[in-house]
Amino acid sequence: MNIFSELKFKEIAKEISALSQEIYRRGWAPATSGNFSIRIDETACGITQSGKDKARLKDHEVVAVDFDGKPLTKGKPSAETALHTLLYRQSADIGAVLHVHSHNSTVLSRRLKGQSQLCLKGYELLKAFNGISRHDDEMRVPIFENTQDMKALTDTVSSTLNEKTKTPCWTYLIRGHGVYAWGRNPREAMQHLEALEFLLGCEIECPQ
Repeated sequence: MNIFSELKFKEIAKEISALSQEIYRRGWAPATSGNFSIRIDETACGITQSGKDKARLKDHEVVAVDFDGKPLTKGKPSAETALHTLLYRQSADIGAVLHVHSHNSTVLSRRLKGQSQLCLKGYELLKAFNGISRHDDEMRVPIFENTQDMKALTDTVSSTLNEKTKTPCWTYLIRGHGVYAWGRNPREAMQHLEALEFLLGCEIECPQ
């Protein structure tokens, strides 16, 4: 990385560690689960190290990687790094990606066994997602099967997210695993994640 990127990476590492602790306090990243990243520039991002306690994440436990997943600083990046870099490669507008193992996403994705997507419509809070301005717009959240084969999962996610939809897609579920949410910057990614968590909770409680 050049000097500018290194300086920016240090700022991003601080932001990721603070974000990580906030997400842990909300109960979305129990034990050492979850991984979070923020774009550094057009070629790299900072991402949490593998297996670190998100409640106590330190700045030095964030790794810089290029968009092929190659580490640019010391440390072992998250095993799911490819799912983050995929999004950065697909759109220059994406500035942050958050992955959590929340209760709501885990339970609801298992309840929707056999379904490849969750359709959300009629909720006022849908307007919290960038590009959605009406409560009666339908947001389709993809659901992928959990697997330890990251290449296969990355390929499946890539092909699905490339499909054209009427409403923007800022998130997806992995069955029995958790949820990915992203945005143009960390604040928007957090807004999308918070809104989705609320809506998933509503879906769990609503009569079938």
